[in-house]
Amino acid sequence: MKSLVLVSILLLGPLAAQEQKKTEEPKPQVQRIFILKYADPTRVNQVLGVFGARTYVNPDLHALAVSASREIMPAIEDAIKRLDIPAAGIQDIELTAYYLIGGDAESMPGGAPPKELDSVITQLKNSFPFKTYRLLDMLELRTRPGRSADTSSNPGPVAPGSPSAVTQLHTGSLTLSGDGSTVNVEGMKAGIRLPTSTGTSGQWTYIDLGLSANVDIKEGQKVVVGRLSVNKDQALFLVLTARVVN
Repeated sequence: MKSLVLVSILLLGPLAAQEQKKTEEPKPQVQRIFILKYADPTRVNQVLGVFGARTYVNPDLHALAVSASREIMPAIEDAIKRLDIPAAGIQDIELTAYYLIGGDAESMPGGAPPKELDSVITQLKNSFPFKTYRLLDMLELRTRPGRSADTSSNPGPVAPGSPSAVTQLHTGSLTLSGDGSTVNVEGMKAGIRLPTSTGTSGQWTYIDLGLSANVDIKEGQKVVVGRLSVNKDQALFLVLTARVVN
């Protein structure tokens, strides 16, 4: 009986070894070469590491060679197709600041406001007791999300014989909302040095006006940021607009 058991073990041993060898045999491999149009092949290769395939990168040719089983290769092809796409265009933000002065005097500094501010001026006339609005200056700046920006201007004399006014605009970080429709302006500082007569012929002094705010501006929207009193008969208004440029 013991001899019979021993013979069975001896017979089963080679069969088990053959079965294990058969299981461990590598699966047939297929090879593909991918020429990438947009993506960096080195970065794509890093992502493909999850498939356990053998890969070779040639950055000069923008090529990626892959050796993998027939079962895995379709998933690798799909992954490369999804990754090899044009990068999203870098977006710039254009910010425009209008310095409007409101008053009742027949002679007002500045020029005629542009047509695109008609609706804003109508709104201001309904809210404040000024009959006339003039454009003292318009500042434009362009930057990218995550960056700050500064600009300034000398719009010229505000009255015959007066020195030039000085306008300034500073923004902290400009960012976009998730859907890209709103510009978030952090740490905005706007200012103007406005010459005013001392009452003595040819003598002028400056009024320094400024305001700070955090502002959210939807693209195409015109936002009245604030009102600054120049004197009892005049006030300065700052209007901001923003545009996203691809």
